[in-house]
Amino acid sequence: MLALASLALGLTLSAPPPPPAPRAGAQSQSQSQSQASASASEARSESVSVSDDGSGDVELDPEGDADAPEPAAEAEPATEPASAEATVEGPRADATTVAPATAPTAADPSPAPAPTGFDRDRWAAERHALNFDKGSFLRNQWPVAPICNMGAAPDVCLTIDAEIFTGYRLRSIAGERFGEFALDRTELGTNLWYRPHDRVDAGATVRFEAIRSAGPQSLIGIDGDSLVIRLAQAYGHTGVHLGPIHLGVRGGLIPERWIEQLEKGYDTLGVARLASENNLLFERADLGASITASGWGGLVDVDLQFTNGEGRAQEELNRGKNTTAILTVRPLRMAHAKGPITLALHGAYRDGSWGVAAARAHRGAAGLTFASPWGFAGVEFVQAFGVREQGDRTTRSVGGWLSAYAWQPYVGLLAKYDHIRQDLALQDSAVDVITAGVFSDIFGYAWRRRRRVRLYATYQHEGYGALAGPIPGAPQAADTHRFLLQIEAQGLLRAL
Repeated sequence: MLALASLALGLTLSAPPPPPAPRAGAQSQSQSQSQASASASEARSESVSVSDDGSGDVELDPEGDADAPEPAAEAEPATEPASAEATVEGPRADATTVAPATAPTAADPSPAPAPTGFDRDRWAAERHALNFDKGSFLRNQWPVAPICNMGAAPDVCLTIDAEIFTGYRLRSIAGERFGEFALDRTELGTNLWYRPHDRVDAGATVRFEAIRSAGPQSLIGIDGDSLVIRLAQAYGHTGVHLGPIHLGVRGGLIPERWIEQLEKGYDTLGVARLASENNLLFERADLGASITASGWGGLVDVDLQFTNGEGRAQEELNRGKNTTAILTVRPLRMAHAKGPITLALHGAYRDGSWGVAAARAHRGAAGLTFASPWGFAGVEFVQAFGVREQGDRTTRSVGGWLSAYAWQPYVGLLAKYDHIRQDLALQDSAVDVITAGVFSDIFGYAWRRRRRVRLYATYQHEGYGALAGPIPGAPQAADTHRFLLQIEAQGLLRAL
């Protein structure tokens, strides 16, 4: 017994003393470091970029902003005992659980459930990201995804956008010079998106524009030739997402999908519109309905449109309707740290009629567009079988464009060529328009869809064939030289 007692006493004296209880200041400091670490993890998880149309939509960009520095990890003090922590990270984790220092427990390996319904903090973060995150690249990708990076259903988003194209031009026609200040285009629009279910989104779009009240061939408009506000677009839309297939439907005063698809690869609207729109072969909007099927994130788009055919400036004048089928294939789609890179092929055919006499108005079109953070390029070909009241007339329009930064974003170069042969039956009925110039951005490419202030300085020559001008046999009477100093200003804001 004495031997056993002596052995127990020796073991007790040789055992190390118990560790002291952690001080309140150390535990508070460790907890604050844990919360800072969780905040940094959350910021990195929410730095996923999103990529647009106006009627635009987003594409997830997995690379995000490559130039953003990684937050440095803070070293823990060696003199203070660290408390055991269990951090729970979900899709948008914003809470840190601290376990008692004396009884560490294993972390739950299952992720936290995704938030459902309206979450004020998440909504504020997404609104801030769309308005102020430079790493978000917006593109028009409807119906793949809304322009807002909406969360779990139900969720709602409201955007407001505006654009202005104005400037000064000096024209020389038949040796006579004429200068003027011009307001070419002004638009104000709003778009509402609502997601009642993870696979469904719906909403409405309304856009207004300012135009001259008198047309090019008119002498008197409203109060002379005042600028008036008219409805440019007004339609409801819905999208259904079924795995790799996305279906979209629009109804009302809908945008022309041919123009909408090509403008994804066209970046100089401040100087001139696409040749097909400028030559009135496609209207920018019309009353009717459309359905779009997009597969594999926009790899293939199929559009079907059913419209009146008279455009937004006329009511329906005959019983026929315009039916348009459009196919878009994007064989090249790359995610780059500076922005998405896309090559697209377009084809379309329209069976239509125009006017009281239901004159033939068919269209065959093809196009190739390229878009990247450094430049845009494309070509467009349209053959029109019937133009306005002349159903037996065939017109051909060809357009090409190129714009690229020479010193991003301060100096860029652009070139554009439009050719239209007004009547293929007449040899000298062509009009050629050549445009070349420079431009300068304030905000650069990353802000292209959300804020832009761009200044253009360009020269444009418009040459007429012998039978193309207003005076047959005297093309020099319509031959035009223009010097344009143009300002393009655009803005997109997520308000809700």
